[in-house]
Amino acid sequence: MFSNIEGDRNQQSRRPRDRIRIDKIHHPTYMVLTKPREDENHQDLSPFESMKNVFMLATFIGYKEKKRVPLGKDKELIFAWARFSPEEDVPLLRALALTETEDVEVLTDQDRILTIAEEYANGGITEIRKQIEDMPGDRITNLVDLLRNWNPYNSLTATVL
Repeated sequence: MFSNIEGDRNQQSRRPRDRIRIDKIHHPTYMVLTKPREDENHQDLSPFESMKNVFMLATFIGYKEKKRVPLGKDKELIFAWARFSPEEDVPLLRALALTETEDVEVLTDQDRILTIAEEYANGGITEIRKQIEDMPGDRITNLVDLLRNWNPYNSLTATVL
């Protein structure tokens, strides 16, 4: 009887982490970038639909800028793994983790995938804040300017166009 209870505990402890964390200090930036706000024509001025979208952009800006920053002790849970699209987001996060570790075992390790993504997002959100929130003008215009002037984005669009 004790072996079944112990087995159940071990199985529960092996469940992958499914909550995405950010440093609490960056939570206001995520909130501002997703907070609905309308202009005088009642058009939504929020540049992002969800925190997941902010997180994904921050992750890949952090990666491209080589800014992988471990999270501090004060963290905020912002959404669940289930918010990631299994067709789009999850393969990108797995590819990032594989590129980072060069270890195919990482593809089945959700906790390691999340840790890598969270650390890159932690580095990337600082760049997003500087370019979108700290610059004069509205957030959508600043986001467009960030993407148009961001070197990795320019090289990508140059090869596509």
